[in-house]
Amino acid sequence: MRITAPPSGARIEIDQINLADTDLYTKGDAHLVWQTLRAERPVFWQKRATGQGFWAVTRHADVRRILGEHKTFSSQGGTAIAMLDRPDPAAGLMMQATDPPRHRQFREHLGKPFTPRAVDEYTEFIRTFVSDAIEPVRDGAVVDVAVSLGPLPMAVGAKMMGLPAADIDPLMRLAYASLAPDDPRYQTPGVTGPTAAYAHYEIVGYFASRVAECRKNPGDDLISHLLTVEVGGRRMTDHELLANCLSLLLGAVVTTSHVITATIIALAEAHGGEGHWPDNPSMRAMIEEALRWSSPVTHFMRRARHDTQICGQKINEGDAVTAWIASVNRDESTFARAYELDFSRAPNRHVAFGVGPHICLGRNLARLMLWHSFEQLIASIESFELADVPVHLVSNEIAGVVSLPVQANCRGC
Repeated sequence: MRITAPPSGARIEIDQINLADTDLYTKGDAHLVWQTLRAERPVFWQKRATGQGFWAVTRHADVRRILGEHKTFSSQGGTAIAMLDRPDPAAGLMMQATDPPRHRQFREHLGKPFTPRAVDEYTEFIRTFVSDAIEPVRDGAVVDVAVSLGPLPMAVGAKMMGLPAADIDPLMRLAYASLAPDDPRYQTPGVTGPTAAYAHYEIVGYFASRVAECRKNPGDDLISHLLTVEVGGRRMTDHELLANCLSLLLGAVVTTSHVITATIIALAEAHGGEGHWPDNPSMRAMIEEALRWSSPVTHFMRRARHDTQICGQKINEGDAVTAWIASVNRDESTFARAYELDFSRAPNRHVAFGVGPHICLGRNLARLMLWHSFEQLIASIESFELADVPVHLVSNEIAGVVSLPVQANCRGC
């Protein structure tokens, strides 16, 4: 997703808005659209040429309500607009697509490997990965940061799940094909039919083999842990196991790498093309602002359980309601100078990880990866400039940069 800063008061005609169009996020100006909607139509009915329409909600307080009130807004009718026209096959099986109280039963056990203490185990792995990824900078080479650091979340996820390193790249491609099926880079030659469905089928088949192997030879990895989990007093079924493996894999590609690349682009653009890291930043504040700025997940979807109202607008039972995270993180009523990257921003009430019962399970791990990535980038690189135009992921569900060549001046070189 291109990150822009539309002039205050700038708008787009309401009848020109199409939030489902993936081109909006790479060729258009999504931030101008959201600015218009926050000001004029904070609860907006988005028609689609074919299939169901959906409500788009763009203000901070309203989105927090939608994501927090599970008794009014259900996660079991699809969690993204790509799932509008069919039932969610993972409803009630996957933690992400299950409402409380069953959601809490999933989360109680699936969340144990993601506590702050548990994820600290991966600190050295993360530091080594980042150090190796930025090593060419010391030789003055142009480094494609999106390519070198992009696999970091998937590599850590593979480490947690006990997956071979050789499987990281093909799994990344399948994950992006699932989340960004309109991006030609992730479409499979010779495959007819929906790209996302094919990718899901391949990922689930892969994990079926891994689960079978872990049953024979259990270890201390995440998949072996899932085999011991009891939800509601019983072990998870194969369908539940595979659905949650799929969810954990997809979650590994949508946070850390885009936060880093979006921050690098913003710093370069803010200084006339030459980027500089802030002097002596608070790492915690820097990470939270980078998360707000980048908003890796653009939206979440829910279904209204019963008739309700948002901002005075009636929402009918069964209607799809989308909470636009990337808009909320620029809401002028919550964030002063919302279109400025401010590493001293406090408080910072961003919702990059969502809010409420479905807040991102991997947020502690994501913050750990960001901490060590930014720490090493700041220590190694004095200044940098973009060596080519960034290439953005084609998706209306997640943001991403797939290519970002950077020429850097290393410290002490």
